[in-house]
Amino acid sequence: MKRRDFIGKGASLFASCCLLQKLPLSAMPVVNESMKKNRNRVGIQLYSVKDDLAKDFTGSLQKLSDIGFSSVETYGFDGNLFLGKRLKEVSSILDGMGMALSGTHTGSAILSADTGAKEWDSWKKCCDELKAAGGKRAIQSWLPATKTTDDLKRLADHYNRVGEVCKKSGIKFGHHNHSAEMKTVEGNVIFDYLIQNTDPSLVFFQFDLGHALEAGADCVAYLKKYPGRFTCWHATDHKINSGSRELGKGDVDFDALFALAKQSGLEELVVEQESGDDRFACCKVDFDFLRKYPWAEIK
Repeated sequence: MKRRDFIGKGASLFASCCLLQKLPLSAMPVVNESMKKNRNRVGIQLYSVKDDLAKDFTGSLQKLSDIGFSSVETYGFDGNLFLGKRLKEVSSILDGMGMALSGTHTGSAILSADTGAKEWDSWKKCCDELKAAGGKRAIQSWLPATKTTDDLKRLADHYNRVGEVCKKSGIKFGHHNHSAEMKTVEGNVIFDYLIQNTDPSLVFFQFDLGHALEAGADCVAYLKKYPGRFTCWHATDHKINSGSRELGKGDVDFDALFALAKQSGLEELVVEQESGDDRFACCKVDFDFLRKYPWAEIK
């Protein structure tokens, strides 16, 4: 039985018991409306509403749930706290709103050139906290300095080792691109080098569509060239040479990309809204735009 059906039937049974025992219906448990929402495959990166979270953490999450997002991705997590809360506490709040924690972007401090025990302990702690909260993905969201081919090789090897540590904890490790990955180092496009020199069983790539496009990359060509490597997308939209837009209002060809979703191995789509005065209004535009794509499973 589905979770939402169980809740609905349980509430009906309780109501019947209240009538039989002449108890007031006000004694019935309150069922949050967001709990009744159909599940879909669209999440939201909380950095989109970071300023709002700082003012009203729970209220901001509720607004995202009301829009319809089924999961959230946290940011800047290094194994300790996220905005003063353990991930398990965040997950509990989300569960009460009908959402889940899908994963996190990791903090810059966790990836170190010093591959000693301290760093591996940090990764293990990050994974343990994430696993306890029901999360599945730990994603490195910034590119360390890479000025030579040797730098690229060290980074790719390092990513494979991080991937091993995460995998042992039941967590998938990935890299999130921005624009810098599309630069060339000694004849190697950084993004291609990392994809080609990391183990697909240990490292996935969270494809930020808008940033890739802004850097001059052909997103469709990447999906065709590396099937199965982009299991998670960051749905961002950009106007070339003029920055972030709401989904559908930039130059990203979402129709062509979603036609390749299966080939890409796409498992989850995470919206990130990087501009706009009213971020919640922008996020709603993003969510509603995705309704037309069957993959998203938005009812």
